[in-house]
Amino acid sequence: MLGMVDEALLSQTRERVLAWFAEAGRDLPWRATRDPYRVLVAEVLAQQTQAARAAAAWPRFLERFPDVHALAAAAPAEVLRAWQGLGYNRRALALRQTAQAVVERGGWPGTVEELAELPGVGPYTARAVACFALEQPVAPVDTNVARVLVRSLVGTDPAQLTPAARQRLADQALPGPAEEPPRPGASGTAWAWSSALMDVGALHCRPRPRCGGCPLELTCRWRALGPAAPPPRPRAQAPFATSDRRWRGAVVRALAAAPEGLERTALADQVQAGAADRPTGWFDTLLARLESEGMIATGPDGRVRLPA
Repeated sequence: MLGMVDEALLSQTRERVLAWFAEAGRDLPWRATRDPYRVLVAEVLAQQTQAARAAAAWPRFLERFPDVHALAAAAPAEVLRAWQGLGYNRRALALRQTAQAVVERGGWPGTVEELAELPGVGPYTARAVACFALEQPVAPVDTNVARVLVRSLVGTDPAQLTPAARQRLADQALPGPAEEPPRPGASGTAWAWSSALMDVGALHCRPRPRCGGCPLELTCRWRALGPAAPPPRPRAQAPFATSDRRWRGAVVRALAAAPEGLERTALADQVQAGAADRPTGWFDTLLARLESEGMIATGPDGRVRLPA
């Protein structure tokens, strides 16, 4: 399927996307930095969080933990409290683990492969830091990038390609160093290209696309298929109200507001665990899981707290 990508179409796609980005790219605060720590914080914040919320939270988090040393030295409870309102609290602890590993090794790795070996850093985040902080010619592929490239160049839905195939397509689409960056501040074309693809995906090539004004409206293979285009495949998600995610978040929020900790019965009342239609003992099981993950801790007095 990837062999069908036409070089002329690819060249036209690059030209249109980069020109559009110079005029319409989002003004996100982390795009002014090439500090690996600040880029990493932005990437972790932006995972499963709306860009506007991440942009508002980014300076607040950096004010509290201005560099990798400050975050590495912080207690887990401090980091979890600073993370409140952003969801998926495990991301905060994983970010702290990454900071500790960077401090222990005496600095940031210089390659994608070494970055991916840091705890809490997966293949996407490693490529993102390498691209957006180290300005290396690599292609990070998030859901936005995948939609834009697969739809516009292949004419199908990204769900029909494996992650490895989506990465190969992104690597193939990456502009060469001879192509000039489109605006001041973008000192590497890979930086501008990947940023631009993310913006096209966020603003236009959404799960339900908004093709009007998209720079690829006239050349997109998926759009050209019209009614015959493979429909978007929505990702199945468990309802938030009944998922463990709701209760996990509620427990951490309650403990973040109670520095002295809470008795288990008081904690259950605080999060209204009794209202859940769950088997007997489910809340104790949930707390045990959170404790095994390092999200909470039980003190000698039996009270449950955020980990010190």
